[in-house]
Amino acid sequence: MQRMSGIRLNEPGDCSEGARRAATGPWLNRHKGRYRFAGPRDGEVFRISRGNDMRRTSALILMGSLAAACAPPAGRESEEPSSPEALLAGAIEQASGARALEAARALRWEGAATVHAGDRDVAIRGEWAIQPPDSAVVATYDTTAGPATTRRLILRSDTGWLEDAGVFQPMPPAVLAAERDEFYLYHVMRLVPLRMPGVELAPVPPDTLGQEGFEIRTPGRPPVSAYMDADGRLAHLRLRITDPRTGGQAWQDLWLTGAVEAGGVRWPREIRITMDGEPYFDLALDRLRVESRLVEPYLAGPP
Repeated sequence: MQRMSGIRLNEPGDCSEGARRAATGPWLNRHKGRYRFAGPRDGEVFRISRGNDMRRTSALILMGSLAAACAPPAGRESEEPSSPEALLAGAIEQASGARALEAARALRWEGAATVHAGDRDVAIRGEWAIQPPDSAVVATYDTTAGPATTRRLILRSDTGWLEDAGVFQPMPPAVLAAERDEFYLYHVMRLVPLRMPGVELAPVPPDTLGQEGFEIRTPGRPPVSAYMDADGRLAHLRLRITDPRTGGQAWQDLWLTGAVEAGGVRWPREIRITMDGEPYFDLALDRLRVESRLVEPYLAGPP
């Protein structure tokens, strides 16, 4: 400890409780010609001569330096990571609130997509009708061939089919595993199911864009990391998924941008998917509808 002009000072870098009180409290209180310093010894009194402006200035500079040394770094509070629960609450609010999301148990949209198939890209259009996590009918066609070539992907719980011109074929196991994981992600995107019993949320480091997030752990489902943008909107999902092309595991990222609204729900307009960092599937929604439940005859399966 040092003393100067009657002031008891901490060593550089000392941010003890007493030093913090000195830095953040009322440093000088004038009392009968003396100045009282609430420092390491509360109420310690020292004299500063009225005629000695240099000493008075030195004392104030020293105490100001102590305050600067012990004050929290600028922006420290904003750098503190948000809790998973707080991030989820903010994302729900950005998606128009829990009430609207709860009512939107099924979603139906029309849009255009690009399938990145190796060294070629296939442009498709169609309708996606889903009731996450395990019911979906997706009808799409190659834009170069027209609607007459529409094919359907049908998911019903742990069963799935590929339909073409009325002929149903069971999904290969790797495709079925991948599609079940894919449509579970729409369940995650509804956000409110993440408050259900049995769902665990755990902190994770920020993603490659520095976005805060959390991991979602649901029994019987792959862990998913969800990240929010600067406005608190869900912007990125990441998980290990079955690659339908190989049957092995791969890292999949969904990047969510834009917004389309229906029934009070704000939903991402663009969904860009990569597999192990490579382009895999890009989707852009034209129109969205929300429903209380999915009614689709194709869910019955083969006739």
